[in-house]
Amino acid sequence: MDDSDIKRLGEILITAEEEEEWLNTPDEHDHTETSTHQSYVTILKEGDIRSRMKEEIQRVSNTYSISEDDATLLLAHFRWDDIELHKKWSDNAKSVRESVGIFELERPLDLPSDDKNFCCGICFKLLSLERSASVSCGHRVCKFCWRSHINKSINKIADVDWYGTLKCPYDICRASVGGDMIEKFACEEEKTKYYRYLFRSYVEGSKVIKCCPAKGRSCDVHLTPGSGNFDVLCLCLLSFCWNCSKDVHSPMDCESAAKWLRMNSSDYQDPNWVRQNTVPCPRCNLRIRENQDCSLKMRCFPPCNYDFCWRCRGQWTEHGLDLYTCTHDEVSYEEYCFGNMAEYAAGRYKDCHEKWMSNESTVMKTKAKLQQLHTDVIPDLSNKQLATVHQLEFVAEAWSQIMECRRVLKWTYAYEYYLGEDQVEKQAFLKLKQDNAEIPLEKLHYHAENQLNMLLDSDGPSENFNKFRSDLTDSTRITRNHYELLLRDLEDGLSNVVGASTSQRAHNEDDASGSSSIHDD
Repeated sequence: MDDSDIKRLGEILITAEEEEEWLNTPDEHDHTETSTHQSYVTILKEGDIRSRMKEEIQRVSNTYSISEDDATLLLAHFRWDDIELHKKWSDNAKSVRESVGIFELERPLDLPSDDKNFCCGICFKLLSLERSASVSCGHRVCKFCWRSHINKSINKIADVDWYGTLKCPYDICRASVGGDMIEKFACEEEKTKYYRYLFRSYVEGSKVIKCCPAKGRSCDVHLTPGSGNFDVLCLCLLSFCWNCSKDVHSPMDCESAAKWLRMNSSDYQDPNWVRQNTVPCPRCNLRIRENQDCSLKMRCFPPCNYDFCWRCRGQWTEHGLDLYTCTHDEVSYEEYCFGNMAEYAAGRYKDCHEKWMSNESTVMKTKAKLQQLHTDVIPDLSNKQLATVHQLEFVAEAWSQIMECRRVLKWTYAYEYYLGEDQVEKQAFLKLKQDNAEIPLEKLHYHAENQLNMLLDSDGPSENFNKFRSDLTDSTRITRNHYELLLRDLEDGLSNVVGASTSQRAHNEDDASGSSSIHDD
């Protein structure tokens, strides 16, 4: 498979925890160690992934003494799960071959006795044998029919739901068409499509490889394992969740984050809308939106997960199996929940949403700043301070940390909204952590922006450059550590607040941050 035959698909990543041997390859890949779990990741280009795919095909080919084309068909059929393939092959290799469409025939089924001419089974023309071709089934088909059949079949492939489904043109034949036939008969455009689908099947079948979801971007990807979610930061500055491929949302789980985003696109800030479309959970009092399918069974958000009836607010286990009928006495909405409760719920959401949006705005501005750093600022600073671009990477790292911290802080306000109204101690503790988290972040922002501008305004090398580098590096480290602790507490459900003194913990955090007040140096 030639590199030019494969259309670029964006960048791919693979974790090296599962590929320890791959990690040991020097220089070609960037190995990064994460501070939380002391695990590693590897940044790979698309060409690296194609090389790995070829190596896996060659390994299977050598192991089972089969051609690389047959090995490709086997791996694609098993969705590139070589362990499952080995298990099935060991049990019954012949059965595996037949299920994939690879047959072993001593003599082609329809080869004429004179071995000079044949009748094409598709167009029924009598042609010379040299103008024919067949796959493992032995059915002879003329080259013109093969070319037409393969090109049409490739164009019918349903994106990544393809796993080696190209078959012999005979209607009832299950023999698969391999890469050798694609090379012989497919047009260039169809070859590109075929290899793209083959490559996509490899990526989709892997548990440790994913594409950057950014459309039309060409960049590397960095995977950072987390305790609950896996946050991926692409070098194109796109952050996404490894589990759901949506925007990074830690410390929120995927389900809660999706509900929050759906709620943001609705009219949830309107008290009247809240009053008409939501009810409070009888267990935790968190307001739940009415089901879209109009069924009466409601389930509260995690970790509550309480099942109750939309109409009477009773426990669902006391109801029958009918999802649309309540046989209990209906409690009026006004009797159960006064209007001021709806207004309070909407006001609480509005407060969290405004802070969420404020931090989202800062994230976008910081992202734009990062792009400007790489194109303009760092080259300019390199010229003035006589430092290499590589020596100035600490500046970009600081701004990347600012963007990440603002993203985390943004989602803490969604997290805050989903805390139950009865979780007063956790709400107070989270509020203190949010306020304390601003302190080192603001200091880092001060060093990264104000002091950087002073150096950019200088006419030449500044005697303050070394101090700027030291201050910014230290501030980046302190802020990173602070936010890692914040994430850890939130992902643990703020469980450590129970039985602890909130004020004492806040005091300890101040000590851990170092002296984080903003000051003019």
